[in-house]
Amino acid sequence: MPLTTLFSALLLAVTGPAGFDLPCFYNQKGAGGMLERAPHCARREAGGLAFNPDVLRKMAFYEDGLSAVATDGGWHWVRADGASASVLTYDNGPDEFEAGLARGRLADGTMAYYDKQLNVALATPYQWAEPFIDGIAVVCSRCGMQPTADGEHTMVVGGDWGAIDRQGRLVLPLRGDAASLRREADAARQRR
Repeated sequence: MPLTTLFSALLLAVTGPAGFDLPCFYNQKGAGGMLERAPHCARREAGGLAFNPDVLRKMAFYEDGLSAVATDGGWHWVRADGASASVLTYDNGPDEFEAGLARGRLADGTMAYYDKQLNVALATPYQWAEPFIDGIAVVCSRCGMQPTADGEHTMVVGGDWGAIDRQGRLVLPLRGDAASLRREADAARQRR
């Protein structure tokens, strides 16, 4: 057996077809919403993930053209052409689109909002950002994540809290008191 053929066979055995070494769970067409496991689903590439075309063909896509996939330590929204966005895990699934936007983390640890075409609609300088409600999103600068007592959830702690509009402008200034900021954000939403 030629050395190149032997190397290709070994690579396929270790990483799967065409180097797709990441497993995933995805919604398969006709599976009634049950997640299926694919051992050779994706691979890391510069700027994100590349998905195995064989797995993409098996995925069920919602009416918005997106499918939810769990791989590489988190959730991704994926289009049929393989484009994807890594988003926050929310309630054991991908962050839902609220007001047309889903939240994810950028490489530098700050938060971004993705549109349904999976483009970054708004990159923020904040370590935490909540969904937009009535055009306002609560954000936190210099905050951290702390696991809760039961270990399943995390809480955002510390830092300075404010609120932004959909263009990323601060509409409520940053402050160290999250509770007063939330009250003021709720009042501002009611006035809209």
